[in-house]
Amino acid sequence: MDLTFLQIILMLGSFLLTFQGILTLIWMLYAWESPRLAKKRRSPRRFAEPAYSFTALVPMRHEEKVAIDTIKAISRINYPDKLKEIIIICRHDDNETINKVQEVISEIDNGNNSVIVLVDSYPINKPLSLNQGLLQARNQIVTIFDAEDEPHPEIYNIVNTIMIKKGVDVVQSGVQLMNYNSHWFSALNAMEYYLWFKSGLHFFTDVGNVSFLGGNTVFFKRSLLTKVGGWDENSLTEDADIGLRLTLQGAKTKVIYDEKHVTKEETPSSVESFIRQRTRWNQGFLQMLLKGDWRKLQGLKQKLVTLYVLSAPVSPIVLFIYIPLGIWVSLTQKFPVVYAMFTYMPFYVLFGILSVQILGLWQFTRTCKLKFYWYMPIKLIASFFPYIGLLTFSALRAIARVFKSSNSWEKTSHLNLHREKLAA
Repeated sequence: MDLTFLQIILMLGSFLLTFQGILTLIWMLYAWESPRLAKKRRSPRRFAEPAYSFTALVPMRHEEKVAIDTIKAISRINYPDKLKEIIIICRHDDNETINKVQEVISEIDNGNNSVIVLVDSYPINKPLSLNQGLLQARNQIVTIFDAEDEPHPEIYNIVNTIMIKKGVDVVQSGVQLMNYNSHWFSALNAMEYYLWFKSGLHFFTDVGNVSFLGGNTVFFKRSLLTKVGGWDENSLTEDADIGLRLTLQGAKTKVIYDEKHVTKEETPSSVESFIRQRTRWNQGFLQMLLKGDWRKLQGLKQKLVTLYVLSAPVSPIVLFIYIPLGIWVSLTQKFPVVYAMFTYMPFYVLFGILSVQILGLWQFTRTCKLKFYWYMPIKLIASFFPYIGLLTFSALRAIARVFKSSNSWEKTSHLNLHREKLAA
C-alpha cells in the first residue's frame, strides 16, 4: 500500500519524536540509575576551612519587589565577611531598584557590598552587566545570583570544599523553582528545573562531556573568566554560551545537586512573562547554533549532544503539530497495521515522560516538605498540551526574532511568590 504525503510526514514525525522522547526519558531518569553516582554528586557533608574568596554578581533591572530580600539572603551566606563581597549591577534609569539596593546595603553595612550604576550602557542585558561587575570583582571566585534568588546559607562552604578537594575550575549547583502551584503551568515548569538540575545536567556532563551551565549559582575562577573575555554581550543565553566556551578551553567543571542546598527561585509571574523567558532561551540556543562554536568540539559525541540541546526549540513545534495530526490521520485514513502501530510510539513515550514528571513532583514536594495535592496528577496531564502550546509559540517567536535580527533582552518579572510560599 502506498503511503500518502500526510502519512509519510506522520511517520517521519513519529521517528523524530520517539527518538527525542526516549533520549529525554534517559536523561530524566539518569540520576536514579545509580544511587552510588547520585551520592557522589551531593554536597560534601564536611566542609574544608574557608580558603577561597567569593564575589557575588547580582544584575538587577526593575526588581524593586525582590531586591531587598535577595541581597539579605546573599549576605546571610555563612562565610567569613572578609572573604565575600556582593556587587549589584543596575542601570541609571531604574531609580526604584537603585533606591532599594542602596537602602539594604546601608542596613547591612559591612563594607563588602557595592552597587554599580551603568549609564547609557548598551545593549541592555544581563551579560553586559556581568562583564561590568567582573571588572570590579576583587575575589578569586565569581558567582552569579539572579534578582529573586534565595541561596542556601552554606553554599560558599560547599563550593570552597569542592574546589579544594576536586581541583575544579567551575562548580554548578542546583536551582529550583518553588511556587509549584501558583499558576496552571507552574508544576510543569518546576518539574523542568527539578529534573534538569537533579538529573539532566549530570547526564550531559558525564555522558556528553559538555556542561550547559545555568544562569545562576554557578561558580567560576575569576582568572578563567578573564581569560575567555567574560560573557558574550550579544548572547541571550550567556550561561550556556560561556559553558561551551569554557569546555573548549578545557575547564574542569563539577556539577553537584543536593535538594537541601538548592538556590530557590520562582516561576514566571504570568503566561506573558513565561513566553518572554522561553523566547529568549530559544533564541539564545539558535544564536549558539548559528554562531558555530559547537563545531570546534573535538569528539563526535560532544558535537551530537550539543546539537541535541541547541536544537531544543524544534521539538515542541513538532510535537504540537504531531498530536492533532496523528489523531486526525488515524481517524480518517486507512493505515497499514505495522505503520499505524509505529505512529503510536510517541504517545507511549509521552505517557512515560508524564509519569516521570508526576513521580518527580511527588518526590519534590516530599523532599521540600510541601503539600502534594490529590489533584496534581490530573492537573499535570490536563495542562501538558497547553504547556506544549506555550513552548511552541515561544519557539516560533524566537525563530521570527532571529530572522528579524531582533536581539533585545525580554525580561522576566518577579513578584517574590517563592518566598510567600515558603513563609506560608
